[in-house]
Amino acid sequence: MSESKTRYEVEHIWAEHPERHTDEFDHAADFAEYRNRIGGLLLLPKKFNASYGDLTYEEKLPHYLTQNLLAKSLHPQCYERNPGFLQFVQKSGPPFKPYPQFKKADLEARGALYCSLAEQIWNSEDLLKGVAK
Repeated sequence: MSESKTRYEVEHIWAEHPERHTDEFDHAADFAEYRNRIGGLLLLPKKFNASYGDLTYEEKLPHYLTQNLLAKSLHPQCYERNPGFLQFVQKSGPPFKPYPQFKKADLEARGALYCSLAEQIWNSEDLLKGVAK
C-alpha cells in the first residue's frame, strides 16, 4: 500500500495566537472555538500553509492573492480586472467581498458566503433536473 502525499491542508485564516484578538475575545477558548468555524478556513497547498501559517492576517493577505479563488477573494485586488469572477458574483449573487482586516464579524460573514456557495452547488432543484419521474 503506497502512502498518499497530502498536497493541501486546511489553513486557519487566524494563526493560533489568541493574544492577537483580545479586542474581541476575553478567553482563549472562545477564540479557539471561533477560529475553527468554517468561515475562518481555507484549503491551500501544504507548502504555502507551512510557510505563512503563523503570520498575522494582514501579513498573509497579499500572499492569498496568489492562491485559489476563495483565498484570493479576501484581497481587494481580486475585484479588479477579474471579469469572469465578477460576472459570476453578479450573476449568481454569493456575498463575496474583500477583507482588509479579518475580525469576528468578518469570519461570520465568510461562513455565510460558504453556506451560500454550498446551497448553489448542491441546490436540490438543480440536482433533480433531468431525473425521470
